[in-house]
Parts: sequence; C-alpha cells; structure tokens
Amino acid sequence: MRLTRLAALRTAILVAVGFVVVRVLYRIVFGGADGPGMLLLDLPRVRLSGPFEHITLLGPVTSGGVALIAWSAVPFALLVLAFGLLAVVFDLRALAARGAVRGPVRTISRALVVAWGAVPALVSSVARVRTARSLRGQRGVASLLVPVLEQSVERAIALGSAMEVRGFAATRRAEPECERPASVRSASLGYDGSWSLVDLDLDVSPGTLTVVTGATGSGKSTLLDALSGLFQHVAGGEQQGIVEVAGVNRALVSPRETAGLVGVVAQSVRLSFVAATVREELGFALANRDVAAVIVTARVEETARRLGIQHLLTRSTVALSAGEACLVAIGAALIEHPVLLLVDEPLADLDDSARVTVIDLLDELAHQAGVAVVVAEHAIRGWGDRADVWLEVSDGSVIRRTGAELALRDSARTQPRHADLGPAPVSAAPIAEIRDLTVTHGDEVAVAGASLHLCGGEVVALRGPNGAGKSSLLLATALPTQRGAVFVDGCDVHAVGRRERPSYVALVPEQFDDLFFSTSVEAECRRADRRGNAGATAQLFAELLDADHDRASDLASRHPRDLSAGERLCLALAIQLTARPRVLLIDEPSRGLDAAARALVGRAIVAAATRGAAVLMATHDEDFAATYATRTIGMAAGRIEPVAVTS
Repeated sequence: MRLTRLAALRTAILVAVGFVVVRVLYRIVFGGADGPGMLLLDLPRVRLSGPFEHITLLGPVTSGGVALIAWSAVPFALLVLAFGLLAVVFDLRALAARGAVRGPVRTISRALVVAWGAVPALVSSVARVRTARSLRGQRGVASLLVPVLEQSVERAIALGSAMEVRGFAATRRAEPECERPASVRSASLGYDGSWSLVDLDLDVSPGTLTVVTGATGSGKSTLLDALSGLFQHVAGGEQQGIVEVAGVNRALVSPRETAGLVGVVAQSVRLSFVAATVREELGFALANRDVAAVIVTARVEETARRLGIQHLLTRSTVALSAGEACLVAIGAALIEHPVLLLVDEPLADLDDSARVTVIDLLDELAHQAGVAVVVAEHAIRGWGDRADVWLEVSDGSVIRRTGAELALRDSARTQPRHADLGPAPVSAAPIAEIRDLTVTHGDEVAVAGASLHLCGGEVVALRGPNGAGKSSLLLATALPTQRGAVFVDGCDVHAVGRRERPSYVALVPEQFDDLFFSTSVEAECRRADRRGNAGATAQLFAELLDADHDRASDLASRHPRDLSAGERLCLALAIQLTARPRVLLIDEPSRGLDAAARALVGRAIVAAATRGAAVLMATHDEDFAATYATRTIGMAAGRIEPVAVTS
C-alpha cells in the first residue's frame, strides 16, 4: 500500500512538472514569451486571418518571459504536489469512499472514487490506441484523442456500474424474499418510448440454471440489466409492468440497495474490476458495509477456496488470464451469498478447459448451493442438460425453448466449410515465414522461438489454452517489437516502414474496436482509403456484409461502436484488408458472436484467403476452426506444437 501511495506522489510530481512545461510551450506558440532578460529565440510573429485575426502566433522568447510564464503555473503545480503529499500520508481513495456513504459531499466523493479508478484505464487506453495506430500504419498524436476518450468513458461507466451493483455508497439495504429470486409480469423495456423488449413474463426459481440465448443485439444483456436494476437506474432505461427481484420492485429500488441479494458478473469482467489485487476485489462488497476486517478476510478465504483461486489472492487483477478473471468476477459476486446470480457471456474469452470449469461452477451453484443462476450466452455448446430452463430473446420477446431445438437451429444456420465461395487455391510454396520469434513480458517468456510458414490461400487456426502465447505471437508478427524475423515474399517485414508494413502483414486484434479512430463508419473508411483507392474500404465492407446499397448507406452514417459485433468485426477486417496484405492475422474472430455473425465473419475470412492472402487466426472456438480452417497449429507455454491437418 505504501508503494502505491509513493507511486501517487511520483505521478503528482510528473503532472506538476508537465503542467509547467505545457504552460510555457502554449504561451510561446500563442504570442511568444517576450520580457526582460536574454533573448533566447527571435521567432517571427504570425497574425492569423479571417475569424481568427485576433490570434497571433509565435514571437520573441526571452529568459525573463519564460520565467514569468513558468512562475504563473506554479500555484496549480503546488496544488497538485499537495495532493500527492496528502496521498502519501492518507489513503485518499478510502477517505473518498467513506465520504460517498455519508456526509455532505456524497455525490462529489462518488465521482472522485470512480474517476480515481478510471485513471489506470486512461494510461492503458493510450498504449492500446498507439498499438492500433501502428497496426493501421498511421502517425499523428491527434488521432489518439477520440479512441482514448471513448475507452476511458467506457471504463468509467463499467466501473461505476460494478460499484453500484456491489453496494458502493448504499445507505440502506432491501429485505429479501428468497422464495422468488426473480419475477417479471407484462414488462416492457426500452428507451424514450421505443420498446426493445415487450410484454415479458417469466419466473426464476431458486436452485435453477437458466440460459438466455439469442442473436447479437437481441436484448439478452438488456434483460439481465433490468433484473440487476442497472437498466432502470444507471442506463436511463424505461420499464413498464413489473420486474421484481427477491420481492423488490426493480423500478423503485436502485442496484446498490439490493447488493448482496443480486450478484452480477458483467460481460467485460476486466473493465469491471474495482480493486488492484484479487483479495481486495473479492472483499470489496463487504468492505463497503464496514464489515470487520477479520470477517472480510475469512469470507474472502472461504470464497477463494470454493472457487479454487487461493493462489491468486495476491495477484494483480490486471495480470489475470481470461479464465482466472472470470472466476474472480464470479467470486466477487458471490461473496455476500446472493439469492440471484446474473452472468453475462462468461465463456466468450475462455479456452475449452476454462469453459468446462466455469460451467461446472455455475451448475454447482445452482443445483447444490441453491442459487438462482441466469446466464446470457450466444453459444449453447457445453451447457447441454445443465440448464433447467432455456430462454430465447427474439424480435422483442422472450420465448421458452428446449436445448435440443436450439442446437438443431444453430447447426442449420452454420455455413458449411468455405460457404459458397469454394475452397481457396493454396499456393505450393510458402509466401510467409516466421523465424525464431521470441516475445518476453519482463522476465516472463510469452513466445519461445516460434517458427512456422504460411501459404497463400490457406486459413490456419492457431489453437491453445489461455496464456499459451497466441495473441503475443500475432502481435509480434505484425509489429517489430521482439526478437526474431518475419519474411513475406522474401522481404523482412520488420525492416519496412510503418506505412508500408500493413501491405505485407495486417492484424485484427481481439479488441478490434481499438482500430476505430473516427466517429462514423464513413470517416473510418475514408481514413483507411488514404493508403489505397478512394471508396475501396466502403465497397469492401459492403461486400463482406453482403449489404445492398440502402443498408450500406444506413451503416455509413453510424458510429462504428453502434454496429453489431459481427458488423464491427467486418468493418475492422475491411480496414485492414484495404491495403491487400499478403498475410492476415486475426485474434479470436468468433468471440462473442451468434451463429449468423460467425458465418458472416467466416465468409469474410475465406474471401480474404480466396484473394490469395495467407490467414492465421488464433481461436478457442473448436467448431469455428473446424468449419473454416484448412490447417490447425497447436500452441502451449509459448511453443508451437506439431501440426494437425484439419482437412
């Protein structure tokens, strides 16, 4: 903890010094820094024209002028340093957390706690966006602004929601009615009078496992958010009819007041972590209620043993694998023994082993511990006879189904191998070769001397457990950041410039939204066209979606993040394929997609291979790999395993 506070002081010093420097540079650019003392720079004054004629750029810069400007920035810099010093002596975050529960500054304190937790996301966003900018072969600091702000806001919203459902700043607690974990009667849900789910009727009984499925954007998450109360009280949604959890009317009672009764595991669990370590994350809800430290410790240990994650208690939450993160999120939701557990897409990021672990755990919680478990899932594989109730969200309704009929229909929706495109002609000789690629993260070796070849026209599936090094291998192939060499058509890709590299190797990362820098699909396409023919990206996007002119025009004006998951991934593919790369790398292309979207993305991948590209996709999805891959490569502990021919 002491080290954390010292880190806060270091950050304060950097911010203070940075503010003084930026202040001086700003004044030099806008009007110069003239004053007494020695002349440092004799810059010509430039007066702007038109509506900006009152603005003058540059001018003489003297030592005294610089000193005066720097001195004017000192008060603010000292204020920042004062907060840094206070952070060393006091736990300001803890003080703000206490102030959020009681006292006259509750609202301000809540905002400060959320903002405090969102700061690390700001730093992470800058790093992710810089990587995405390199993947797109672009430069310029200005392009960072929009995606960094969007990602930071996304983190702040997720953090605020996670703290809300875990009781942060609650002043009272609702009394449970355990015999009725959830009941919905004639309920409609929507925004501004536009209803996305209409006339819902359902009951969730204790000790049952309910799986809610449906197409992307059908309303599965909306239903879970309505049960948690986030839809009504955080997202600004409207409810008609009755939605009750544990006998409490969801429209009247906020999520923080039902914390302990309702456990929530969000879709993006990493965004929802509120603490630095696993131990603190698990104990967060209890700490909010001022439970004695000894009791918190005992409950955390008990929960960790139950989930088999005792070895993770001292681990940083940012250092968890996907499977570990999911288990920790479930543990944090279970710490107060809720009567209703809501889990949104828990299997999306997991390998086969982790999937089985999570399914077994949720099955045990429902059928042995008596918790009412509701799971939203695209894929029904693995749930089998575990589910007591199957619900499908379709066309604004929630329909009761059987697992057998859902499995049959999903199978019918899945396109056969290579769909209607036919198998791509595979080149006889490799067009790409990865030689002895090694990736390290600090002292940890993520990829150990990986070597492989790729032929034009083939789709190669790279499979392995979480933490095997698949994502690290793809990123190191696309960007020259690690040891090793990548040759495409005999050219060392890592030796070519940033702008030329995407024509050799293009990567669509797992977080493909990172590739979006603009506020509309049309603007994204124009940005990508800078390295090719005008209109090429928009045309390719429409082709990948098999969209007619009217639909393509409608999508062009929308924000990229407002598209469905399948549409967003096709846009990311179009952006990266515009440069006609010889090698296309894709990380988890079927993640979080329904059957129709999976087929859409699968056709897009095959289309790229048909045009002669070599495609290497990292995937946990056995069915997707079996459908679209021509060859499978295994990876474990950073090493490439023997090749298995898929067909």
